Amino acid sequence: MLNNNKKIKNMLFSFYHLVLFGTLLIVVVVLESNMSYVFAQDEKEQQQKQSSPSIILTAKLVDNQYRWTDTNSNVTNPTLNITSGVENQITIKSVKGDPEEHELIIEGISSNAVTTSATTDNEEKGEELAASDEIEDGSSTSVNFNPADTQEGNSNYQFFEYHCEYHPDTMRGKIQIIK
Repeated sequence: MLNNNKKIKNMLFSFYHLVLFGTLLIVVVVLESNMSYVFAQDEKEQQQKQSSPSIILTAKLVDNQYRWTDTNSNVTNPTLNITSGVENQITIKSVKGDPEEHELIIEGISSNAVTTSATTDNEEKGEELAASDEIEDGSSTSVNFNPADTQEGNSNYQFFEYHCEYHPDTMRGKIQIIK
């Protein structure tokens, strides 16, 4: 009988260790999968930050009028493709020797401004959402813009535009939002 009790105790002891080991294994697997998920999210955020869209515009004199020129494609006053939900960096540059000042302004145009603006001249019809510092004589600066940040409150923008503070008639373009 004593021998049977010892066998039962050994079996219970072994069963206890098996349950404990199994529970510990489950905890480790769950923790590891959660850690993998967290690391994957961190990695995705890092990639988004690293791949944040960057646009470079140069202020150039074209046919005796200033224009924004896309540095990569050489297109004047291009439509800027801006990604929603990330910081888009827009860098503006001035040509060395150019004494004129330039400043990039980004505006949100609401449905109200579109329906009430009967003129096509340079009247302010939008709300300034972002502005760069001024540049001249070969200098450059950058401004970050995230369209998602503008959707707070009662903003109801139909579209976005950009222009130069000092040359708004000739240095002007549209912004297309990519979701």
